[in-house]
Amino acid sequence: MDRTRRNRRSRLPGSAPLPPGMLRRGRAIEPDIPMGRVLARLTLAFLALGVLVSLGVAGVAYGAYSDLAASLKPRLAAIENRESFETTRLYDRNGQLLYEFFGAGKRTRVSIDQVSTYLISATVAIEDRTFFENRGVDYLGIARTLLTSLQAGEETGGASTITQQLIKNVVLSDEERRYENRYQRKLIEIILAQELSEQYSKNDILELYLNEIYYGNLAYGIEAAANVYFGIPAKDLNLPQAALLAGLPQLPNVYDPFNYLDGGVLKGVRLGDGWLSPAYRLPTGTPPPKWRQVAVLRQMVDEGIISDPIARRAAAVDLAFASQDVPLNAPHFVFYVRRLLEEEYGPQFANMGLSVYTTIDLDLQRMAQEKAAERIQELEARNIHNAAVVILQPNTGQILAMVGSIDYNKTIPTKTPGESGNVLDGQVNVTVRERQPGSALKPFTYLAAMERGMTPETVIWDVPTKFPLIAGEWYEPQNYNGRWNGPVRMRAALANSLNMPAVKALKYAGIDETISLLRRAGITTLQRGSGFYGLALTLGGGEVTPLELTTAYNTLASGGRYYPPVAILKVVDSSGRTLQEFRPTLRPQTLNPDHVAIITDMLSDDAARAPVWGLNSKLKLSRPAAVKTGTSNDWRDAWAVGYTPYVTVGVWTGNNNNEPTKKVESLTGGGVIWHNIMEELFANPKFQRLLAEPYLDGRLPLDFTKPSWLVRKPICPLPGPYHVSREELFAPDMLPAGSVPVSDTTQLCRDIFTEVQVVRLSDTPIETTSLITDTAVAAQWYCAPGEGQSIASEQVMTILTWNVPPPDPDEQIVYTWEGMQSAMGDQTVAPIVASAIPPCTAEMLTPHTPPVPGAVRMPDLRRFGENQAKEQLAALGIFNVYVDYQTRDRIPDVFDDYAPYAVVSTLPAPGEWIDPNMTVVLGVRAP
Repeated sequence: MDRTRRNRRSRLPGSAPLPPGMLRRGRAIEPDIPMGRVLARLTLAFLALGVLVSLGVAGVAYGAYSDLAASLKPRLAAIENRESFETTRLYDRNGQLLYEFFGAGKRTRVSIDQVSTYLISATVAIEDRTFFENRGVDYLGIARTLLTSLQAGEETGGASTITQQLIKNVVLSDEERRYENRYQRKLIEIILAQELSEQYSKNDILELYLNEIYYGNLAYGIEAAANVYFGIPAKDLNLPQAALLAGLPQLPNVYDPFNYLDGGVLKGVRLGDGWLSPAYRLPTGTPPPKWRQVAVLRQMVDEGIISDPIARRAAAVDLAFASQDVPLNAPHFVFYVRRLLEEEYGPQFANMGLSVYTTIDLDLQRMAQEKAAERIQELEARNIHNAAVVILQPNTGQILAMVGSIDYNKTIPTKTPGESGNVLDGQVNVTVRERQPGSALKPFTYLAAMERGMTPETVIWDVPTKFPLIAGEWYEPQNYNGRWNGPVRMRAALANSLNMPAVKALKYAGIDETISLLRRAGITTLQRGSGFYGLALTLGGGEVTPLELTTAYNTLASGGRYYPPVAILKVVDSSGRTLQEFRPTLRPQTLNPDHVAIITDMLSDDAARAPVWGLNSKLKLSRPAAVKTGTSNDWRDAWAVGYTPYVTVGVWTGNNNNEPTKKVESLTGGGVIWHNIMEELFANPKFQRLLAEPYLDGRLPLDFTKPSWLVRKPICPLPGPYHVSREELFAPDMLPAGSVPVSDTTQLCRDIFTEVQVVRLSDTPIETTSLITDTAVAAQWYCAPGEGQSIASEQVMTILTWNVPPPDPDEQIVYTWEGMQSAMGDQTVAPIVASAIPPCTAEMLTPHTPPVPGAVRMPDLRRFGENQAKEQLAALGIFNVYVDYQTRDRIPDVFDDYAPYAVVSTLPAPGEWIDPNMTVVLGVRAP
């Protein structure tokens, strides 16, 4: 505070001349004559003597004044040391206002040169017209008030100078301001006002006053008042606005203009001749704030500050006021930050005048909310009413957007019979509420399994399996589509969100170990222990918040480094001092970066998820992106969480009261919102610049970068639609030391298949609902030939059988799946295990032993062309062939079913023995 003394009293800031009339006409400040000052103090002492006597104090009046002044003077330190509140404001990362925390009210301190001269002139004119001349007290005013009170027969107010009002508001206690202490208070005000005028310049006193005075509607100080009433800074106030505000402090509630607006406007009045007289009557119905404004303008004219015509024009102006809707942008995020500020600075932060610059981008926030609301509106008929979105920045953890609901101001009660509560409770911030994540935890399950030794090559059996619980009960996970897919690998299981493989991976990894990994990734809500969650954990059996789940995926986007969510970039106090500032630092590795790179590759593989989602679904973006969905039990929650190298987006959809939707699964709900937000991020140049901020060259890394030491090597190709990949990525810790990549299929597949030479005992297809492990059943189709057994060569074949894991005594497993009978190239994959195939016995082989040496089985040549059939027989050593051309009259029923010269029948019949010297008859359709 500039404490220049009285030589500055006649100037406004910057040594600029005062506005017209501000220097009182013909009344300059008199020189400081010591005797005049003594006389003034003696006069005051005599006025105070009555109070002093009532207090039991005796002595000389001047001495009494001096003693009293000396005892009170230290209290002026309250001016310097005052801790009056100021409004704390929240801004987005670009400086757009999100919210103002009022606390006791609004206040923003400004210097006197940031206040309109109209407002200064109006305030001095109406509150203390002798301000620039008096020494803190207007004795003539006091005398006039005493005379008025005597004439009225009661106390009348008035005569307090601006300096006295400042003393009252800043220095005096609540007790001293009580009505019953008014005489003592007035004496203290007078004494301290004079002392204050000795210590501070007029400009300083006026600046203090204008920053402290209450203008109503929680506006303390002129800057807050200008903003609350007109939405502008104090320096931009015009004359009509200034005249209105200058009159408010006397009775803020009585003169509150918001009580008298018509369409947001306080109507002007036209002043007639004689309006300068206090007895002039304004038109009937003129509201109190307009009366008060006219009184201010009248006083300004009387003081020569403005002319009569200017005052009349000002009174006639219709004043438009700012909306009183409190700006609340990104409300859920605002109150999330409020909690952080309370933890750091205590609940008093709201009155500390802080400028808090946060991490979100308001335009991005609004875009995310719009995309979420649009999709929910499209799906409302399916009983889904809310969504939440979190957008994070990899490698910093900054929260770029936090959408806690689709509409903060909206509530929708449930209409579903048997349900209760609100399906949409807009003011609830779902991003910090615990919800079941469905399958969205699966990537972390497989990461935990990798840490325990599982590799992308490991075969996991997706078949019906029961796991023991307690009291003889069993846990029986089911796949989303109710189907079983047999042997699968991690890539296919994760990309298609298969449940059983994830449960088995969790069992392999360990529940406690998986929870530990989730904590390292950023999920802290799973606190109930492995016994509570069980194997259902990986399918959503534990609850997490959307913010934490998105943070965990952001750890994946950051290459396995955990970055806690950051909401505040910088906090600056009212003096411009930075109290805290976020500076990104490289965080330690919490997850194996090689394993994370492999999981990211799987999550971004559109071909791998084609069996369930199809190619080019909404999970496929125009740029590389990794994504995982999740749907909880009974269709209550539908998630999609995914990332690129430069942004992570998490989306939850569902109902606030946790009631089921009408089968809205993850892709339909969260997946579409995730897709739309991501594509808008890609398309909008402003958002691209925002996402590029962390990169020194300002260029986004569009592609995921894999560690150079990852190895891509061939794997055993498995049959079925889930196995399009013939190669996989491996981290160094997954490969035995000194191992050499193998490309031979037999070697690659030796742990999965066993190649077996068998005699086919029956031509009928194998009909089975599960993998054959029983020898008696297997003997219906196959036996294993022994040495020296005479078997027709065409009856001997090589098949592939499945290798299954050793039995687990804690599990009940049935090896059944779609496509058990398949082929690998030209080899049959039989639905059987090798150990179930019995040795061939003479009894088994009797039907398959040739009656004479060289005899062969007659092949089925039906529908072969004549020449093709002869070639087939010649290959078997049969050359004696007779062709019997059959006309329509011989085979009327089937004649038209065959093409000309096609084989209709044979003799012997298919499957019967042919002696090499026998003549074979081909029944061929005549042309």
